[in-house]
Amino acid sequence: MDNFNNNYTINNMPKVQFHYDINEDKKNILRVINNPSNFGADIKRQYGKLPQELIERLKSEKDLLVQDQIASDFLKQNLTEKGEFINQKIEKFQRDWDKINDEYFKRLEKILNIKIPSDAIYKGYLTSAGSCPFDARLRTFMVRLDDEMVDTVVAHEIMHIEFWRNFTIYCRDILKLNLEESVIFQEAATVLLNEEMGDILSRSDYGYTEHQEIRLKLVAEWQRNKNFRDLLKYYKELVRSK
Repeated sequence: MDNFNNNYTINNMPKVQFHYDINEDKKNILRVINNPSNFGADIKRQYGKLPQELIERLKSEKDLLVQDQIASDFLKQNLTEKGEFINQKIEKFQRDWDKINDEYFKRLEKILNIKIPSDAIYKGYLTSAGSCPFDARLRTFMVRLDDEMVDTVVAHEIMHIEFWRNFTIYCRDILKLNLEESVIFQEAATVLLNEEMGDILSRSDYGYTEHQEIRLKLVAEWQRNKNFRDLLKYYKELVRSK
């Protein structure tokens, strides 16, 4: 009973499937303990609702194999106690997302001016931690198990995925943006979800505190010229003029 999944599909459009995988959850927990994100000043946000006792045990243990076992034991016990709850969350997240799936991908393609293969499948893994990483190569991402609604998180992470899949070479070789500059743009540009998808998402995309000024400038430029490549050019001028 280590894995739950929902394979509901929608014809002729990219698909999102939600899963719980104990190994993926463990990897993410150990990531936030040993290698937390640079964004966001409050590290507790990345821990989410992990028990404080677990956090302290993992942080104090320097042997990575022992760390791995501690996390495994916690998650196995958690799965035993909350297996049905996890399954219900997967079903709820799937049901809620499927209501907007088609419209989301139509609008995302328009924002980025790209075409996503209709057979693309994105896998959303539930995590017990508070931080939700993504893998652009595999089209995978994470959502918080304890959240009631995850549609905005899903929209945010998929936008990241398609940004890297479609604009890495343009940013690196044409605009000559360095990795840090590209990552900041990746995070700031999700403000466009508020502009173009506010009517289908359950809440706004908030972004990180340190990116709010850039987000406001990107929105103003987007309202003037809704061309994503031009927005990247504008961003380059913005950061290089500082």
